[in-house]
Amino acid sequence: RNPPSETRPGARMYPQPHQETTSRPPMARTSPVSMEVRDGVALISMSNPPVNALAIPVLEGIEAQVKAAQADSGVRAIVITGSRGKFSGGFDITQLKARTEGKPVRNMSDFNGVLNSIVEAGPKPTVAAIENLALGGGLEVAMACNARVATPKAQLGLPELQLGVIPGFGGTQRLPRLVGLPKALDMMLKSKPIKAEEALELGLVDAIVPADRLIAEATKLAKDIADKKVPRRMASLDSAKLPADETVVKKIFGAARRQAKRVKHLMPHPWLCLDAVETGVVKGSVAGLASEQDAFAKAVSSAACKGLVHFFFASRSTAGVPGVTDVGLKPRVTKCVAVVGGGLMGSGIATACALSGVRVLLKEINQKFLDAGMARVRANLASNVKKGRMTSQKADAIYSLCTPCLTYDKFKEADMVIEAVIENLDLKQKIFADLERSCRSDCILSTNTSTIDITKVASKMRNPERILGAHFFSPAHVMQLFEIIRTDATPPQVLVDALGLSKQIKKTPVVVGNCTGFAVNRVFFPYTMSACLLVDLGLDPYAIDNAIRAFGMPMGPFRLGDLVGHDVGVHVGQNFIDDFPLRVYESGLIPGLMKSGRMGEKSGKGFYAYDAKRKATPDPEGIAALLNASRAAASDRFKRSTSGELLAMTADDIAEMIFFPVVNEACRCLAEGVVVRASDLDVASILGMGFPPFRGGVVHWADQVGAGRIAARLRQWCTAYGGIYQPCPYLEDCAVQGRSLADGPLRGPDRSKL
Repeated sequence: RNPPSETRPGARMYPQPHQETTSRPPMARTSPVSMEVRDGVALISMSNPPVNALAIPVLEGIEAQVKAAQADSGVRAIVITGSRGKFSGGFDITQLKARTEGKPVRNMSDFNGVLNSIVEAGPKPTVAAIENLALGGGLEVAMACNARVATPKAQLGLPELQLGVIPGFGGTQRLPRLVGLPKALDMMLKSKPIKAEEALELGLVDAIVPADRLIAEATKLAKDIADKKVPRRMASLDSAKLPADETVVKKIFGAARRQAKRVKHLMPHPWLCLDAVETGVVKGSVAGLASEQDAFAKAVSSAACKGLVHFFFASRSTAGVPGVTDVGLKPRVTKCVAVVGGGLMGSGIATACALSGVRVLLKEINQKFLDAGMARVRANLASNVKKGRMTSQKADAIYSLCTPCLTYDKFKEADMVIEAVIENLDLKQKIFADLERSCRSDCILSTNTSTIDITKVASKMRNPERILGAHFFSPAHVMQLFEIIRTDATPPQVLVDALGLSKQIKKTPVVVGNCTGFAVNRVFFPYTMSACLLVDLGLDPYAIDNAIRAFGMPMGPFRLGDLVGHDVGVHVGQNFIDDFPLRVYESGLIPGLMKSGRMGEKSGKGFYAYDAKRKATPDPEGIAALLNASRAAASDRFKRSTSGELLAMTADDIAEMIFFPVVNEACRCLAEGVVVRASDLDVASILGMGFPPFRGGVVHWADQVGAGRIAARLRQWCTAYGGIYQPCPYLEDCAVQGRSLADGPLRGPDRSKL
């Protein structure tokens, strides 16, 4: 279709906004909203790349242009659309970010009045022409129109709850009236968009047309409404799809509120969203819109909104590395990745690459292991088929991108190699010596090690600068985080290429300096150690897991240990015991479990017992003797009795005693320059360890608590329980100076390296 900005024969273009006219008041010179009138229909187009976000000038432009069209005697109907193949991706989130940071922003709640009075109920009908997407505020603008036409596969949804807020431009009132109450709640509470085809069945859109016919068909529909050939609908006044039975309404909201009540104290926005929707259903849309504005104001001021918005922006900044991504280097496209090792991790990496269309060479040492690795790739894809995410034909096509290999003969084709064998330094060194001989000189060589120093792995290579860390998290085809570990010798182009691969395979990268444990494992090594210390003091491990789940983690440290396998945890933990002996806590608890054969899920029992479906059940009797033995061995290590304090510990106290030493280790990483920015640790903690997104990440959360409180508590615990709680100099500095941890260390000597 012709873009709205083009002048066509017979079209009347409105003058530029800075020129005065009698048809509308002057607007800012650079208005991102234009209007063209052709054959009695005003085509109003939003232009704010890349997704036509509803920034303040866009909202002002919509208001001014719709008012102008409504006042123009030559206009019979109005079509609202977006430029460059998109309708609108929603409200400008930078405005939301500014508001959560306490910065002055313009309150745009009066835009609801614009949508109600001149878009939905103005003298001339409006039609939304939706291409590709209408999300958040974009869909709210479209729903205020009297009809909607969309292109095939266009996405429509209200995902605001992902950011800790609720729809604020009438979405809580119009969506239930257009698609029905149950579906509307599902779309809002789950932030679940739908495709145009489903939207047509539900009544959210009135027609689906090809992109090149979108404006023409929307224009025709607008004329038909103006000529009364098609009824004009005002969604906010239409209650036909709302349940008429009060009992049904109570049942629907009762079920939804039971779910929302569980998280209300941590995430109030689902409950607030239900308040607005229910008010509209029970008392009408006018009361509902007032409730929506009140609920939005409460949601946007919540800690959950602040954390979720912080995480949103933090996760989009991780790919920027000063001195690397800002010097004009372009990533080379990775067409073929070779994966050495077909175990759970290697097969997951192979699956992740193939899912994004990258050709894969999967190498193993013998046919049995190779067949098993390829079978894992096929099983990963079959799982997607079973869940309805792809057809079996597509799964077969993706699987065909994976080539099994028993030798390095084909490795000349690889643009990048990812080694994913067991954590054995000698084996890895041999592999990289072989790879250096077998691969092209421009091929990136990387290791998926989670613990071993990258320079040690590269020590037998002729050109050790070629190697970097490419640390995926298991299962690699599901987990979004991708740690890229650089050494002092890593060339910028290699780093840029690795970042490019992360984008190709849809992972969120975090660039990390070379150190024990890198980012996630390094920061979280005190997590399980502190939990074990609490158990040795007499606390129940299941109470600890419950407290950590209540904090917002998907599972507690002992359930997590069972999932990973305690042998793996002990192996990884030994690296920290070796490298940081003064700030670890060594408990006999988990080694005791291992000696008794309780390895976790894979053995059917650990801290929990597991049935055939791997359902976990607490097993206090099974671990009682192990707890007693570990506590007896640790009894003389503590300087004073703590039984009274333990009895008084709340869930919040337990969470602090486990997470404050994690914050402390994050501070050491910041002081040592392990990550580019503090928010990278926030992203890594959420995507790598399941830290609650609504808390914004480990550093962001710590700043809400305050460095002073954290340092003071750590000092108390250090006196009683030892070096695992010793606050580091950077944390102490921030506590004394009243500085934010996220600001990073002041320039000068790094006093925190221990």
